[in-house]
Amino acid sequence: MLWAGQVFAQDAVRQAFEQYSQKAFQEKVYLHSDRSFYIVGETLWFKLYVVDGTTHQPADLSKVAYLELLDASHAPVLQSKVSLEKGKGHGMLILPATLNSGRYHLRAYTNWMKNFGADLYFEKPLTIVNSFTKVPTQEKEPQLDLQFFPEGGHLVESLPSRVAFRGINENGLGSTFSGTILNAAGETVATFRPEHLGMGSFVLTPKAGETYRAVVKDAAGTQRIYTLPDVQKSGYVLTVQDTGKDELEVLIAGPDGRVSLLVHTQRSVQQSESSIVRQGETQFWVKKSDLLEGITHLTLFNANRQPLCERLYFKRPQRPAMKLGVKSDKAAYVRREKIALSLQLPDSADVSVAVYRLDSLQGDASEDIYSYLWLNSDLKGTVEAPADYLTDPTTNVDLVMLTHGWSRFRWNEVMRPVPFRYIPEYETHLLYGKVTVNQQPVAKVPVYLAAPGKDVWLYPALSDSAGRIFFQMKHFEGMNEVVVQTADTLQRVELESSFSNQFSSRPLPAFSFDQTLKNALLDRSIQMQVRNAYQPLYQAVPVTDTVAFYGIAEKTYKLDDYTRFPVLEEVMREYVPEVDVRRHQSQFSFLMLGRAEYSFTQPPLVLMDGVPVFDVNKVLALDPLRIRRLDVVNRRYFLGPLLFEGIVSFRSYKGDLAGLQPEGLVTSYEGVQAQREFYSPRYDTPQQRQSRTADFRTLLYWAPQIKATQALDFYTSDLSGTYQVVIQGLSAQGDAGSQRMTFEVQK
Repeated sequence: MLWAGQVFAQDAVRQAFEQYSQKAFQEKVYLHSDRSFYIVGETLWFKLYVVDGTTHQPADLSKVAYLELLDASHAPVLQSKVSLEKGKGHGMLILPATLNSGRYHLRAYTNWMKNFGADLYFEKPLTIVNSFTKVPTQEKEPQLDLQFFPEGGHLVESLPSRVAFRGINENGLGSTFSGTILNAAGETVATFRPEHLGMGSFVLTPKAGETYRAVVKDAAGTQRIYTLPDVQKSGYVLTVQDTGKDELEVLIAGPDGRVSLLVHTQRSVQQSESSIVRQGETQFWVKKSDLLEGITHLTLFNANRQPLCERLYFKRPQRPAMKLGVKSDKAAYVRREKIALSLQLPDSADVSVAVYRLDSLQGDASEDIYSYLWLNSDLKGTVEAPADYLTDPTTNVDLVMLTHGWSRFRWNEVMRPVPFRYIPEYETHLLYGKVTVNQQPVAKVPVYLAAPGKDVWLYPALSDSAGRIFFQMKHFEGMNEVVVQTADTLQRVELESSFSNQFSSRPLPAFSFDQTLKNALLDRSIQMQVRNAYQPLYQAVPVTDTVAFYGIAEKTYKLDDYTRFPVLEEVMREYVPEVDVRRHQSQFSFLMLGRAEYSFTQPPLVLMDGVPVFDVNKVLALDPLRIRRLDVVNRRYFLGPLLFEGIVSFRSYKGDLAGLQPEGLVTSYEGVQAQREFYSPRYDTPQQRQSRTADFRTLLYWAPQIKATQALDFYTSDLSGTYQVVIQGLSAQGDAGSQRMTFEVQK
């Protein structure tokens, strides 16, 4: 029988978790890159899939994703922002010659995902080689990174524990070895060896005051010593045993008292139950048929709602990977021959397609969206050959749960929720900053961000009580010079980086280059240089003309239609009756006129190529021959949190501010990527096929958005070899799948 306080504690844990889960919508990101090995000068093409972490359906919460290429020290070498539409986005990165040869992390995430830690970001390793510098060729020293994972989380004195282990070599792959567990006196208490891909387990009952070490011998006979995790004097041990039927037996060992078990998959609670530990043990039963597919967390709490132990269990999904059909019209082709691929896609599927040459450098990537969403995305670290655990029921996936398991929840935040720091970017990219005077924040200050140019877009913000501001960067693409300013030149504006400063704990394998591949690298380098010299890297997607942020002005004056005056003041007085040019002592100002329904009392917003100008004297001092047109908005205009009593917008011929020197912060800023299309040459005529211009493409085709069953056609290059077609995709219902096939190009 449970007393009220204990029932309340158990229910409080479930209630806190469910309330947190309702607010903490989970996004997952998967990135399909065209390849996994590159040399500098090549282009990395990618497709992003952002899904609901529970259903795997495309998530339409965030409209921007962040992409970074990190070196081994987590320093970003390339960064980019990508627009998302209904959970999909795509783009490219040109790998510059400044990159060093090595291993890199390619990671992707949204602004909302920054609330939950970098271990939840999508991350994959890439190899990049700089063929213009000396490539490191030293042999990798044999290594063994061996870690131990007590089941439930801790080793406790006198309590038997199952201890899982994982050993990986210098390439980040599971290793072969054997080991012995010794106590402080050098006595053997357990032996172990891997069962699968460097993973295995053994049982250990730690004694009071004892320390333990592992003596390990690898396949080469090298002996190494590792220390086991510290042994706690008091605590709990959680053990999960699969009965082979429809039940999991959860054994709890530890001090007598009330404990509760919360069983949850993603954001859904499957079971919440309390029990009393008597004479050092108790147990729970969990029905496997009640669990959702995927990774389930079994978390043990005490009566004070503090988490004690956690264990993961994986239930293989019953729904298979989405079936994707691909077939080529031939098994082998010659140079510059047309290839026809026939795709068979399920309804509502959206897939990305890459066709590239397999060589001794590239190899065959093991990328798989299906296994990532079901397995890798909920685990810490890298899972080797993840697809095997989903397709082969004989593989011991429980070893993965024991050696990669972790809690995606920060329980202190679940029990005592605090406002999320990062908000979802529902509509467009958000740029944050701060306004200060003498290093002190200033509230309620209007701040303007503008990018001088032919397109007039103005981004306003109003600082809060902490001086913080944010700009909604709608229609802002590519790299531009921006001007950020306030009306008071004493106020300072600082902009913040939109990229995450958190990093995962995933290690990168050591890099060294096999000397026997130097000729293959030379060939690849020549192919890249010829490709870049004679063919475009991409095709720009035409951008439709956009009007200024204020729409169509009430009145537009094209100054070439009028007799030119040498002074801009005369132009305004003679030709622009809607604007009253006033002068007080030596200071000019504007005031809107000519609308009976408005009574204008404040000066209008004055722009030069979209940049606000607060001193009208500077505008009137400009050469009118450098100004092409003038737009007049003769009405009150709301823009974000700000109200303007009219707008006077000057436009120069070159979009260069007509010589005006802007005040405030002038810096370069990159918005979301402009859309670009993969370039693939066509050889439809005999003249094109017989052209002497070399075609050394190793990536024959890339298409990020294929949404229906159709035929794709493209042409081979001048390079013979084996080529692989890789298709990755997702349906509107959350079904994921991939498909691969190869064909030959003969000499």
